[in-house]
Parts: sequence; structure tokens; C-alpha cells
Amino acid sequence: MCEMESIMFTNLSKFKKLYERQLCSIYEKYDLRKIDMEIVVYLANCGNEDTARDIANTNMFTKGHISQSVKRLSDLGFISINQDAKDMRVQHLKLTDNVRPMLKELKEEKDKVASVVFAGVTEEESKVVRQVFDKMCENIMKDMNQE
Repeated sequence: MCEMESIMFTNLSKFKKLYERQLCSIYEKYDLRKIDMEIVVYLANCGNEDTARDIANTNMFTKGHISQSVKRLSDLGFISINQDAKDMRVQHLKLTDNVRPMLKELKEEKDKVASVVFAGVTEEESKVVRQVFDKMCENIMKDMNQE
């Protein structure tokens, strides 16, 4: 298993470098940090789980970093912060129309990364990779919830 871990970490590191290099121009253009972009992507896909607490529950960032990023994104006009009608302690984070051009550019860049990463990979192989990653993520989440 040690060899598999080494292969996995090495390749994930390479993927991360490719991904960040491809998105660097968007970070700079919109004056964003990596966490800002990740929060925008999260909010674009989260459905009703749109609070800072929901973001924190992903275990990707600390509450302090989320709070700083939410303020920055709000100041830039990319998200709005809305009080929950039933519970005033809860604030829902919504993307504004200002973020739409950035999301379009982001999708284009992510598609470029995907075309590089999945070149020569069959649809069947892609499904297997997805299944394996889903299982690995489930295992990670189970372990994290035990702490």
C-alpha cells in the first residue's frame, strides 16, 4: 500500500500544481486568493447549504479563513450576505451577478485542465476513478468524524 500512497500523493500534487497554474490568471484578474475562489465554486454548487458553517463543515478551511474570505468577497461585490428569515443568527451567502463572468472563465479553465488530465482516459476508466475517489473520500470523512 505504501507504493500506492506514494503514487497517489505525487499525482495529486502534480494535479494541484497544474490546476493552480491554470487558474492563476483568474486569481490575479479578480484580485482573489485561492480560498476565495474555492468558496465561490462551493457556493455555485451547494444548493441550500450556503452558510459559512456549511463551508466549514467541508473541513477544507478554518472558520477564521472563511470569515475573512466572505468579507473580502462581499466587499468585492461577488457575494451577498442575507439573514435567515427564521433564525437571525444564520446568514446565507449568495453569489451576485458580478461573479458570473468569473464563473464562466473558471469553467473554461477547469475544462482545459480536465482535457489535459483525462486525455486518453476512456469513459469506463473515468467512472472507475470516480468510484474509487468517492470511496476514498467517504473513508476520509468517516475518519475525520471520529476525531
